[in-house]
Amino acid sequence: MKRIFLIIPWLILLIPFIVLAYFYSSLANEILIARSVFGNEAILAPKTVFTVFRVPLIEVVCAAAIEVMRRNFENEKADYFSIWNILLYTVTLKSLFQAFEIASTGDLANLFYYSTLGIVVIGIISALVKGRSYFSNFFRGNLKFNFLEKALLFTGLFYKKYLRLPKPRNY
Repeated sequence: MKRIFLIIPWLILLIPFIVLAYFYSSLANEILIARSVFGNEAILAPKTVFTVFRVPLIEVVCAAAIEVMRRNFENEKADYFSIWNILLYTVTLKSLFQAFEIASTGDLANLFYYSTLGIVVIGIISALVKGRSYFSNFFRGNLKFNFLEKALLFTGLFYKKYLRLPKPRNY
């Protein structure tokens, strides 16, 4: 039974590829790339194989990273494993609803957009609640970082602060 829960997210991640491939020819000539938080402003790009399949591809990479973390803690800490499990299912459902959003138009696309937003918020809050003891230790400073972790943290913060990517242009 436990084995099936390891496979289900990867099966769900296949569905967006199937949906988008099926509807590829009927998609608009411009594909939604991003929306504002309230969904009223959109950034569009010309339809290409990459712009159509970019969301599922990005989500597969995210899911693979989460899967590595999930498997690292499978036998050690049940709560920590559960955090990664919740996040993996969040990523898979996010990918699914975004694929439905891309393949839909009008009000149905808006419904999938807000469903995606809701799933992400619920998933993150659920993971934070499940891992509250871990995060409690983190914010108290009870966790120790080795040199590599400190270097990665510094590099990430430096990149975020000083090496920002240019903003995408609106079409």
